[in-house]
Amino acid sequence: MAELQSWDVIDFAGINEKLAPHLVADSQAVDAMNVFSQITGKLTKRPGQVKLYSTGIGTGVLGLHGYYYGDGLSSRKLIAVFNDGVAYYWTGSAFTQIKTGLKTSAQVLFATCVNYCVGMNGVDPPWKYDGTTVSTLANAPATGRCPVMHHEQLFCIVDDDTIRWSDSFLPEKWEDAFIWMFDKGDGDKLSAMFVYGNELLVSKTRSIHKLSGTDIDNFRARKVESNFGVVGPRAGVVVGPYLYYISTHGIFRFDGLQSANIIDPPDSRALPGLPTTWGKVNKEHIGKAVAGYNKAYDCLWFHVPSDSSTTNNLVLVYSLKTGAWWKFNNIAASCMVDYDDGKTVTTYTGGAASGYIIRQNIGFNDMGSAISSYWVGKNFGADSPARIKKVKKVYVIDVKSLNDCDFSYRLNEGTYIAPTATSDKNDARKYQVSSGACRYFQSKLSHTVKDKDFAVSGMRVKYKPKKEK
Repeated sequence: MAELQSWDVIDFAGINEKLAPHLVADSQAVDAMNVFSQITGKLTKRPGQVKLYSTGIGTGVLGLHGYYYGDGLSSRKLIAVFNDGVAYYWTGSAFTQIKTGLKTSAQVLFATCVNYCVGMNGVDPPWKYDGTTVSTLANAPATGRCPVMHHEQLFCIVDDDTIRWSDSFLPEKWEDAFIWMFDKGDGDKLSAMFVYGNELLVSKTRSIHKLSGTDIDNFRARKVESNFGVVGPRAGVVVGPYLYYISTHGIFRFDGLQSANIIDPPDSRALPGLPTTWGKVNKEHIGKAVAGYNKAYDCLWFHVPSDSSTTNNLVLVYSLKTGAWWKFNNIAASCMVDYDDGKTVTTYTGGAASGYIIRQNIGFNDMGSAISSYWVGKNFGADSPARIKKVKKVYVIDVKSLNDCDFSYRLNEGTYIAPTATSDKNDARKYQVSSGACRYFQSKLSHTVKDKDFAVSGMRVKYKPKKEK
């Protein structure tokens, strides 16, 4: 008689959609939502989010910026632009207007100069704010957008092919000669700019160019990516030696020389990916996608519109520590920024379809609602699906002092069954599996309790192999 054998899950290595459910690694999920593994061997619910204030302004957020302009806590301001056409700063208890009359549909991006910060949206005249007074940024290009400070010069995109920049340390002095065109007339459009070490990356939606040098006397440009580009002004983020960016063809990591598709790597077995999820991204409205770095969890958040949504409604989460992919929903962001108020650094997002600034990484509810989370493991078939297995029992190992999640299972891709634990000793829950003869066994962990977290450190399935049939 065959002896009882064990199948263990001792790690949680993200979602892998690149292989059939029975071929993914034991530690990988075939699907998951609102769970994350920051610490190897520990699966938890993602953190929650709360509104910064109770009353919405307009129906969307067009821009967010942390402005630091002097000594003391009073010289720090979180600036927000809503689609009511007004820019505000947060006082700590309310929003105070600083500028009105802005275009209600144009994204506003900011750059901090020596004596003020600058806001541009490509439609309204560029403006500056010194912490007290708002005024027009003199002599700046009227169509300027995507402002970036680089080598003490203020750069901006002015049309589909052209960037301009100011004199050094003089953001209100713009020489006619300070202009550069990138593949003029190629039918593509400039979309974003990023400071990349000592260089400036200038992206179109289908190419990336690198501007090297420090001023007009020694600037030189070359195309460093000919096949892919950044889809929008907020769709890229520089972390360490890499630019991570969202393209119409996937999510890429650029190392200064070439781009690698990280959401659908070409090697089908070595690296996980989310090609199925990416296929559901609404490419028609991907131009407002957002890429951000969540420092608290050392991961990247890629906010994209999924299915028929015209605004960002899905977060594709990439762990920089492990290379694992996860998915979060109910975080609908049009922009994302870290803000240091002098006491703590907080990650904020702006509502893509609501007039709220949202504080992330706090608590275990979504603005008062429960977070629905789940993890679905591989279709376990042991050495071969041709061989019948008799699953007898399952142990779910919880992390001490944290809440339990719900365990369920299914046989041969049938209906999920939620058994009752027969024992719960030393943070190990034991489940008996009735009528467990199967070719495939699949486990699911879920948690939907408001204001509660959970953590699982592993799982063991005990089974007997039977004959091939």
